[in-house]
This record gives sequence, structure tokens and C-alpha cells, in this order.
Amino acid sequence: MRTITVLIFAVFLLSLNLFAEPLKTVDTKDIVNLSKSFKGKTVVVFWAPWCPHCMREMRMLRNNPDFIKKHNIQVIGITKPADERYAESTIKEEKFPFRFFTGSVALHKEMMKIDAVPYTKVYNSKGDPEDEEYGSQTLEDLELMIN
Repeated sequence: MRTITVLIFAVFLLSLNLFAEPLKTVDTKDIVNLSKSFKGKTVVVFWAPWCPHCMREMRMLRNNPDFIKKHNIQVIGITKPADERYAESTIKEEKFPFRFFTGSVALHKEMMKIDAVPYTKVYNSKGDPEDEEYGSQTLEDLELMIN
């Protein structure tokens, strides 16, 4: 009887769509390969769901699909392992249309000079980094970074 109750409760939670997709863990090589597989620029945003500046940048990107299309960019969000569960639910709640991953510890150490978010890095289609900035970026900032 207890098993049936637990099963019914799990089905109920699934019907409410409360479970978010788990994020895949990536390293630097994965980011480079994702950039190489796209014919435009790749904007990688290191973010945290608890960070108001990160959320401002991610919402700005979500709310400006014409900018993304016009400039032929793909957006990739990277969070830390400690923030993974909160990030999963935030991505779902906010309906962010981008690709999201958890960055490996090595990725964060290799890419970030200081441990601060948001941190935005732009790659070309050859997988080469072109620009990077700490702090929340505006559309104008991103336009300068990708051109």
C-alpha cells in the first residue's frame, strides 16, 4: 500500500511538471566544440540563479530573440555544481530558451580569472575566444563584444 501511495504521489508531482531536466556537466573542450558546431558566434554566460545581475542578463537575452537572430548567436548558460538544482528549476520557471550546462570545476578554474558572476565570454565559429567581460551585459555591450 505504501509503495502505491509513493507511486501515486510521484505521478502527481510529474503531472504538476515540478521536476526539471538535469544539467549535463561540461568542460572547456565541450564549450569549444559547441562553438565550432555553430556557424555564428557563441555567447557563454557563467551565471547563478540567485544572482540578480545574472538574472537580468539572462532575462534580457530571453526577451530579445530578434537580437539573437539578427546577430546569429547561440547562448549557452553555465552554472556551478553547487547551484545546479536551483538553476534547473529557474531555467524551467523562467522559460529560458537557451542551452544550459553545469560547468566542471576545471572549467571554472580555467576560464574565470576571479570567482564572480555574471561572466560573459564570446567564441567564434572556430572555437576561439574573442572577448570576455565580468558583470551584467546590456544588448549594446553584447553587440560590441560580438562585432
